[in-house]
Amino acid sequence: MNEEQIFQQIDMIRQNTLNEMEGLSEQEADQMPAGFNNSIRWNLAHIYTVQYLLLSNYGGKNIETPSRYPELFAPGTKPADWEGEVPTLDKIKQHLEEQPAKLKEILSGQLDDKATEPFMSQSTVGEILNFTLYHEGMHVGVIKGIKKAKKSV
Repeated sequence: MNEEQIFQQIDMIRQNTLNEMEGLSEQEADQMPAGFNNSIRWNLAHIYTVQYLLLSNYGGKNIETPSRYPELFAPGTKPADWEGEVPTLDKIKQHLEEQPAKLKEILSGQLDDKATEPFMSQSTVGEILNFTLYHEGMHVGVIKGIKKAKKSV
């Protein structure tokens, strides 16, 4: 798969993620039905945050995330531990919408670069980027599960 195809996949997958936000209220975004540890808001911002963290921490790319995102949305965090203000859905949506173009701008021509440290046997920037697509799909599945669980209550 060539670089352009990878960036097209990112755009397609991200559009599917953004579609899950349609009609979602701030209140609905924070509900956690029984059996779920995190909310839709957490999952959406986690997708955004982890994509950048993996590319920064393992890929060696200098990508900044908004200051509070790692403390709120990195692996191991949960809404029950949040203190202070959290980003609105509109702000999270804006970040998710802008991220694919930023990734293309930052990473074009660099997908074959060696990672500074392998992540789960992924040893190039492009392999790590590809992993983030799997990660995003997994969390969209969780979002769909939360929505389904809310409907059955």
